[in-house]
Amino acid sequence: MTDLNELMGSPFVRVKVVAFVHFIFISNAMLGSWGHGAYEFYNFLFIIAMFWTIHAKESIEAVQTALVINGCSIFFDIVCIVNGWHGMNGWAVAFSIINLILRPVSVALLYREFNARGGSLQGGSVFPSTQQQRSYQDIDRPTQPTPTNSQPGPNVASIF
Repeated sequence: MTDLNELMGSPFVRVKVVAFVHFIFISNAMLGSWGHGAYEFYNFLFIIAMFWTIHAKESIEAVQTALVINGCSIFFDIVCIVNGWHGMNGWAVAFSIINLILRPVSVALLYREFNARGGSLQGGSVFPSTQQQRSYQDIDRPTQPTPTNSQPGPNVASIF
C-alpha cells in the first residue's frame, strides 16, 4: 500500500478526500433541527465549490472559491453551533463539532492544492489585484490581421 503522505500529495485524491469527509460530516450534522437555514446554505455552497474543484482540474478559481468558503465556514460554524445548541440533538452536535475541528485541516489541504495549481498569495491577498489578473483571449476579435490588398466582401448588414 502506498504511503499516506504520497497519497495525500496527489492533487486529485486530496480534493476528493476533503469533499467526501466534509460531505459525510455535514450530512450527519444536518440531521438536527437547526431552526434556520444558514448552516445548510453555506455548507451547500462549500460542497458545490468542492464539486467544481473536482471537475475543473486546472482551475485556480475553483480551489480559491472553496478555500475562501471553507475558511469563512469556521467562523460561521461557531456562530451556528452556539446559536442552535439548544435545538439540536446529540448526533447533530457531535458531527457539527467534528466538522468544525476538521475545517482547519481541510483549509491547509485546499491551500496546498491552490499552490499546486499555480495560485499564489502575493501581497497576502486571496483576491488578485489588477496587476495579477490573468489575460484571456478575446474571441470576438480576430487575432490575425486582415490583408489590406483584398477586395471588400458584400455588406451583410445591407441584406437586412
